[in-house]
This record gives sequence, C-alpha cells and structure tokens, in this order.
Amino acid sequence: MVKHNTQVGDMITIEKHIKSTLSPHNDTAETSITTTIITKSYSDADLSRLPKKIAKRIETFKPRSSQLDREQLESAQDPFRGFFTLFWMAMGFYVIQTWSKNLQAAGILFDLSFFRLFSQDAITLIISDLVMVGSMFFSVILQKLIAMGWIRWRYTGMIIQHIFQVSFLFIPIYWTFVRNWPWVQSGFFILHTIAMLMKLHSYSFYNGELSGWSLCLSDLKKEYSNLAGELKKSDNDNDTEKQEHLNELKEKIGQVEGYLASPAKNISYPNNITFMNFVDFLLVPTLVYELEYPRTEKIRPSYVFEKIVATFGTFFLLYVNTEAYIIPVLPNITSSLYNSMLQMLFPFMVNYLLIFYIIFECICNVFAELTR
Repeated sequence: MVKHNTQVGDMITIEKHIKSTLSPHNDTAETSITTTIITKSYSDADLSRLPKKIAKRIETFKPRSSQLDREQLESAQDPFRGFFTLFWMAMGFYVIQTWSKNLQAAGILFDLSFFRLFSQDAITLIISDLVMVGSMFFSVILQKLIAMGWIRWRYTGMIIQHIFQVSFLFIPIYWTFVRNWPWVQSGFFILHTIAMLMKLHSYSFYNGELSGWSLCLSDLKKEYSNLAGELKKSDNDNDTEKQEHLNELKEKIGQVEGYLASPAKNISYPNNITFMNFVDFLLVPTLVYELEYPRTEKIRPSYVFEKIVATFGTFFLLYVNTEAYIIPVLPNITSSLYNSMLQMLFPFMVNYLLIFYIIFECICNVFAELTR
C-alpha cells in the first residue's frame, strides 16, 4: 500500500512496517508492507551543476587596480595615459576659457544659480534618501524568517520580495513628484534608488537560492544518516549497492556544503543573514552579493585622500560646465527645444564623462578602499 501525502521540500524516507501473521491452515507467513514516499527537495541535475557554479563563483572576484589609478597610469605601457592627461588638460583650458568669458560678460567668475538649484529642499532629500536605504533592511528580516524555516522562499518569500521591490521603486518616483524637486534632486534620488534596488534584488534572490540548498543539505544528511543506520543494523556486510549510494550521498553533501560556504570558508549560510553583513554589502561597491569578498591587508589613507580630492575637483569642473553651458540654454518660452538640445550636446557629453569618473573612479574606489 503506497501513501502519497507529501509536499516538495521533504526528505525521501522509506518506512517498512512488516507484520507476520500465522495462517491457521498453513505455516506460511504473510507480510504486509507499508511504504511512504516523500518527494526530493533537489534533483541530481541541480547537484551535477554545483561544481561548475562553485568554480565560477571563485573566479568572479579578483583583486585588480583601476585603469585610471595614478600608479597604473605612470606605467609607460598604459594605453590610457596619453588620453587621460590630454582630457584633464582640455578641462583646464575649458575652465580658463569659461572664467575669461564670464569676467568679460558679467565681471564674475561664476554665480550661484546652480548651487541654489541643487541645494533646494536638501534636508528633505537627505532624510528621504536615508529612509529609502533604511527600508532595505526589510529584506534582511524576510531572509531571517526564511532561514529559520517560518516561511519558504519558493514561492511565498519570492512573492513577498517582489511586492516589496515594486513598492521600493515606485514610491520614491511618486515622492519626487509630490516634492516637485528639480531635475538634479530627482535624478540623484531615482538613480540611487535604482542602484539600491539592484543590490536588494541580488541579496534577496541569492540568499533565497541558498535557503533552498540549505534544505537540500538537511535532506541529504538525514538520508545519509538513515542509510548508514540501515547498513549498521544489516547483517549483510557485502551490500555494495547501498555502500555505493552512501558514498554518493557523502559526495553530494560535500558539494552542497561547498556551495553554502564562501570560497575562503570563513562564513556559510545561514550565518551570513545578519544586519552587519548587510551593512557591509551596502558599503562594498558592487551590485552582486556574495557571502564574502576578497580583502586587502590594510587601508591606504593617501589613496583615500587622493580620491576625495579628485571627487571635489571633478565636481567643481562639473559645476562650472553646468553653470555656464547648460543652465543658460535650458528650454524655455524664448527658445525651441531643438536649439536647446543642440547647444547642450557637448556640455552634456562632458558632464557624462565627469559624472562617470566621479561615481566609478572616485566614490566607488573610496568605498572599496575603506572596506578593504
């Protein structure tokens, strides 16, 4: 008699209840067998892919210097050195030309109209940004509940996470319209929200996957323990089939444990589901969550200082360019959209390069250095 009363995620167990009864007509023993079959929470195909996934994860993160780091550019063989030097020389000439033009036209180097624009409602912007970042800790609480077994990632946790992520994206967009922020504040807030959304998605779905493998590991260990107990009680020491299956289970357990642990084996799931681990992930300049990242031995204060100075220096160039060549030609009732866009093509291209340099070369490298 076979009973199917199972759900996905439960361990395979086979229970045999043997009851012998003596027939009154003969001495033949009748045996009734009750077998309970429970569905696996894993498949052999998934397990076979684990070694490749582990190898790929180890190769993902390698220490490397930025192509625009000073020590890298000082190398005579660096292909960016000439272009990099020429770009900053051109920016220097660009600022001198702008100042000369402003002095001749208005008698000032630059005014503060752009400063008044991006400082508008600054306190509310800062508080809103902190609230947005703080709301991300909801995912840590959700992953803690999943790790403790209160809910399953598939599909309850996944649905909850999706609903939260949609709200996480559209509430800040709605908030920019409510506050009627200028394009500077709105652009910063929305772009920061999108970056944090990508971090949020990576953290939640990677740990959600690990929670499934954690259940798989528990199932494999129980199955291994049951089979080992059967072999121990069995009188047949030459049961090679069961012994081979036991060895296969041991190998699979090692594979899953390897996937649940970091490459350096310093931390494993679910010990990584902590608020401090999440804060560390928020500070590390990457959108891809990992249990552990490679670290340098120490923080270089001179490197941090160099990148901070470069941040403010580049922002100054960004300010001058926006103040002199973008703000005056923004579309209005006296100028057509086509003419405005035509005049802003080159200034916007310069701003794009400067913003790219500030974010990815200066700010990200500062956080990379501070988090080692």
